[in-house]
Amino acid sequence: MIILLDDAYRQGCGDRFAGHDVRWFPSSITDPGALAEAMRDAEVVGFRRVLPFAFSPDMVSHAEGLKFIHRSGSGADWFDMTLLSELGILVAVNSGFNSPSVAEHTVVLTLLCLRRTLDFIASMERGEWLRDLPGAPVMMLSGKTVGVIGVGAIGSKVIRAMTGLGARVLCAQRDDAVTLPEGAQWADIDTIVEQADVLTLHVPLVPETHHMIGAREFARMKPNAVLINTSRGPVVDQKALIAALEAGRIRAAGLDVFEDEPLAPDHILRRMPNVITTPHVGGAGIEIIEMQVEGTLSNIARYVEGLCPERLVNPGILSSPALRARHLARS
Repeated sequence: MIILLDDAYRQGCGDRFAGHDVRWFPSSITDPGALAEAMRDAEVVGFRRVLPFAFSPDMVSHAEGLKFIHRSGSGADWFDMTLLSELGILVAVNSGFNSPSVAEHTVVLTLLCLRRTLDFIASMERGEWLRDLPGAPVMMLSGKTVGVIGVGAIGSKVIRAMTGLGARVLCAQRDDAVTLPEGAQWADIDTIVEQADVLTLHVPLVPETHHMIGAREFARMKPNAVLINTSRGPVVDQKALIAALEAGRIRAAGLDVFEDEPLAPDHILRRMPNVITTPHVGGAGIEIIEMQVEGTLSNIARYVEGLCPERLVNPGILSSPALRARHLARS
């Protein structure tokens, strides 16, 4: 069996797949044609992260033996899942693995936006001693209303952190069968948008969530409201967000994700005084990296051993005649 892996997995791989043809592609790959050529003969492909170019059908059109793709991270939105499912190619991810890190990053961005910590640091570096900054006042999180949209592995941790810091938390979830952490309560999205001092998003990017926060929502938010997005960039209508920030319609935004990544060097969001940006590093952390590597390699090992992989994004094709991994087929 030919197994193609991101070179970032090399150290953790060792001789785990002894007897199989393990091949590698560089983590820094930028040429989709080179990736397509590397994938041509592979049965299994393991991706460390989303690559800096769009997924193209050409990448799999000639990979006729490709049966299983695994990606570290929680999302599969980089892939054309409709195409891969039609071709019968299974896809799995490490959903939930990075939830502690993303939750921490969400809280950090929230506090930076409310407390203007970076502005105080910058003033100190300039040799100033400004305890009262011009512009928006410093605000506490305690006593504020935080709206959490998406109560999965990440959202539930954010809820616990926010309630622990004294905030009132309102939550919305497409599947309200989820049990809320103590101290939080359900509300519809319109109510959350109108009442939240901090609105934080923790939903996957699917057709139903594309631009779920746009001009309509910004018009209903409090003038001192803060938007935090550590989920996926296109969940927010970025043009509408910029317009709301420029007009002072909302106080600030803390963004780890963007509609187009990487964010252009001259993009307006990089230089807006009421925006804090980070380069999609919410899930970073040496502990998370180690978990991601092991989660990917162990799941690939399950496939190699003839077992059904865990955390499949498209498990429905296990009963489809299109399924390429016929040894895993379900009747």
